[in-house]
Amino acid sequence: MKNLTTKPNTKVLKEMMSQKSEILSKAQALSEIGISETAESLWLSAAYYEEHIAPMLDLLGRELEAAVHRISAASCYEKAGDIERAVNLYRAALSGPLQDNTRLDVQNMLSSCLEALNS
Repeated sequence: MKNLTTKPNTKVLKEMMSQKSEILSKAQALSEIGISETAESLWLSAAYYEEHIAPMLDLLGRELEAAVHRISAASCYEKAGDIERAVNLYRAALSGPLQDNTRLDVQNMLSSCLEALNS
């Protein structure tokens, strides 16, 4: 059985962050040149990485940084059109520690997603 107090391997975390950054860059570039449909799968892949990086950071005691990765995951899901997942992750980020200005930004992003769901 895995020891629950074991911290994630920082080498694995760094590797995941590097891969996520590469995917995010490609998704942004494709979106900027108008190839949004192709970028969609990359947004989903980046969101997957962000969603898995966040709890690893929580385990390392880096809760504020974890919240930022949850926000990024939510934004990626939103860009990929998965608004429901974006809503859940924005709410998860709001339940944790955030700076006041970031909290306000995330509340606005959440409101925008909720409006999109209702229209």
